[in-house]
Amino acid sequence: MTVCLFDHEPAKTVTLANPNPILRGRVSNHARPPQLEQERRNHQMKILITAPENENHTAPLKWALEQAGYSVACWAGLGWTEDRQASISLLADTQLKLGRHLVEPGDVIWIRRPMQPRPNPQTSPADAKFAANEYRSFYDSLMYLLEALPVRVVNKYTASRFINNKSVQLVLARACGMNVPGTLMTNSPQAVREYFCGNPQRMICKTFSTHIWEKEQGGPIVVTETFELSADKLPSDEVLTYAPAIYQELVVKKFDVRMVLLGAAVYSYSLHNPRGALDWRGDATQGLVRVEPIITPPEVEKSVLAFAAKSGIACGSFDFAIDNQDRWWFLEVNEGGQFLWLDAANADLHVQEKFLAFLTAPAGSSRQMLEARQSEFPSWSDYLASPAKDQQLPEEADPDASFVSIEA
Repeated sequence: MTVCLFDHEPAKTVTLANPNPILRGRVSNHARPPQLEQERRNHQMKILITAPENENHTAPLKWALEQAGYSVACWAGLGWTEDRQASISLLADTQLKLGRHLVEPGDVIWIRRPMQPRPNPQTSPADAKFAANEYRSFYDSLMYLLEALPVRVVNKYTASRFINNKSVQLVLARACGMNVPGTLMTNSPQAVREYFCGNPQRMICKTFSTHIWEKEQGGPIVVTETFELSADKLPSDEVLTYAPAIYQELVVKKFDVRMVLLGAAVYSYSLHNPRGALDWRGDATQGLVRVEPIITPPEVEKSVLAFAAKSGIACGSFDFAIDNQDRWWFLEVNEGGQFLWLDAANADLHVQEKFLAFLTAPAGSSRQMLEARQSEFPSWSDYLASPAKDQQLPEEADPDASFVSIEA
């Protein structure tokens, strides 16, 4: 059974002083909690996003925040150019500057998708490794320091680095009461063969991270995806050592679920793929996946919130498989996962507004508090209809991205 997880009452049309034509005439159907109203009057916080301004989530969300009256800044990540430089000052007071932006008490830092640290390309080849290591160490210092300052960080760097490990995810999920498929992670051919021979279940093979292969002169792009594998299809021992992999029992599923965690709020969406593909992501990019809101079973929600508390993440995108007995199987979580594609697939979900209400609210705000504020923000559909969408520059390929290989 599916239900809508947001208010369906029609918006009231009134005359407001708000100069923003998108928000003019829209008011919340709920009174804004007075403590949040007072906080906003007392301090207009800055939202600092660590990603390029034209990144696919940063551009629409920055626009929506500014339409709602918030101050927003972007820092693409550590680099040698002026806009990507950074400074830590430990004098009378501790100060952190990211690009041209001073991090101030009360700010909210959304660690979205910063580009890889990039040293000056004119560095001598003999010094390149040294410079790269220094840039990486300095970047770590910047990110860890944020957690010691009076700012809110989403998600904390320590939590991000901890939970971006498949083995940690599965162990924590199981410890928190979630169903987890039997799994082997290895680069040992002997371990792989023993696992397949001793397990009658159907198996899949997954990678630890996404990788893309592109042709230098254009042409087909190949992306890693999950596939079914059987003992008689295993390659040679040598091939099995080329890269470690994840071998996992196949969950025969009715459908998939993408869950979005926003602090104390959990929103689940069923994903229905008419092709019944094992990996739905490729079809989702082509608009072939139907997305609907779905009730999260109370025991699953409890486990997810326990998982968040243990891991330290405040938000993230969880993937579940639902089997024929309606059991929810945890597959993985991406603490920096994409979520606007849900709104693109179903404009009635309003995930954009939910996320922005979460980002601008005090840590620990309840679901009711977040939903009382989400009408402050324009939607994904509003962004698509705005001039800002047409003015958005295309994303530039990161030449240092480790997940892309260029073939001749």
